[in-house]
Amino acid sequence: MNKKMKMIWRRLTADSRRFSLFCTLLFVGLLLWARIIVIARPPRTAVAETVAETVSVILASSDKVSVPVVLESKPIKNPFTINAFAYPEIVVGTDNTTFQYGNNTIKSEQALVDGLELEAIMGEMAMINGRVVQKGDVVVAQNVPIPLRLTELSGRSVIISAGERRYELTIAPLRH
Repeated sequence: MNKKMKMIWRRLTADSRRFSLFCTLLFVGLLLWARIIVIARPPRTAVAETVAETVSVILASSDKVSVPVVLESKPIKNPFTINAFAYPEIVVGTDNTTFQYGNNTIKSEQALVDGLELEAIMGEMAMINGRVVQKGDVVVAQNVPIPLRLTELSGRSVIISAGERRYELTIAPLRH
């Protein structure tokens, strides 16, 4: 390997014009390489300018009429309020809404069943208002004399019964 390096060095230095061109190109290449490094990683230092301690411009004399300026101690408008016209409030009910009715009549029971939404059916289980209920489980037991139980499951509907009264819930049709 040492002989190869000597041979390359002799070829390179044999012609003085070729060697001077090689050295010049090597020097320019190193300068460009150093410039890329400096541009890529600039130094992280900063020099602050001195602060002017005297007024640099003297204003021409004026009427010297004082104008009172009153500033509010609190902002007049809250900058964080949402514009009701641009962004109207949309109230959407949640899945865990509880229904409470004062009287224990059949009308309140029917209104309670109207508030139930069947979301899915799988085997012997159904999802009603975000809650998984199995066949025979109580769907709603509050504010009704007889608790509402899931008695039958079939296809896209379920039967909920309270004593002799039976109510059918169906899955809403697909929206396209």
